[in-house]
Amino acid sequence: MKNSPVIRQASVADAPGVSRLLRSAMLTYCADSGISSSMLEAMTESVESVADRIKRQNCLIAVKDGEIVGTICIKECPNPLVYSFSNKTYEYLKDAGKCSYISRFAVEEKYRKTGLGIDLISKAIDQARGSGIDLILLHSAASNSNMVEFYGKRGFDLIDSENSRGYMRGLFASRSDSL
Repeated sequence: MKNSPVIRQASVADAPGVSRLLRSAMLTYCADSGISSSMLEAMTESVESVADRIKRQNCLIAVKDGEIVGTICIKECPNPLVYSFSNKTYEYLKDAGKCSYISRFAVEEKYRKTGLGIDLISKAIDQARGSGIDLILLHSAASNSNMVEFYGKRGFDLIDSENSRGYMRGLFASRSDSL
């Protein structure tokens, strides 16, 4: 992409811009998923919570002309079984090695379908792979065909789903040999 956004580590000072982007992007995510925005904790998260996540996790942002236009967080999860909600998931995760979890992935609407989302998730995956991660997990609404397709093209498989949050939430996984 010509004059592409720059991807860099987020700093605490970026928290207000990340918060604004997440709220905006999650409205589209909700509409595309057929779910209410009240079902997503990202919609009620404070700027202070975003700043805390930036301190504790590996959070990347994409910046264009001083504006945050993309974000993704990835953290190591010491025990992937915390994401197990059925025997099917348990069987998939029980022998998993080193694991990371992706969250708060968002791209400003005008930058969607430009390759920026691919660049963000690829950079997060590359960083995880560089630290010896065997498995990467993430959740997304199973009804959001755009995201299901996007993750599928990046080597993620829908391994299970559940609706404890009031909508069908899929757990997606990618093993290092398919990254």
